[in-house]
Amino acid sequence: MIKYRYSEELEIATYYAKKLHDDAVLSILKNGTVENSADAVRLSEFFWNMVDASIIDEQKDVALPWPEGAEYWNEKIMTSISGYLENAGYGSEWESISDKQ
Repeated sequence: MIKYRYSEELEIATYYAKKLHDDAVLSILKNGTVENSADAVRLSEFFWNMVDASIIDEQKDVALPWPEGAEYWNEKIMTSISGYLENAGYGSEWESISDKQ
């Protein structure tokens, strides 16, 4: 199960999964687990797409539903997702996708 230190992490990830129309990741976030390597890749790719989208939102002064900046929450979410994937045996998927960024 993905363990978040702060409830806002799941809220923000869900916000961006909806914004990016990523139903597969919405399902992963709702269930709190990845079932296989493909899910791990999908979640990893989503994280980096979320980072890009949140940076664009900040540059455009989009009113976001939380007061802290995107960088602050992206770091928290990265720790939760990468830690979960590593512990679940999908660290290589995370590393492979992250190395492309």
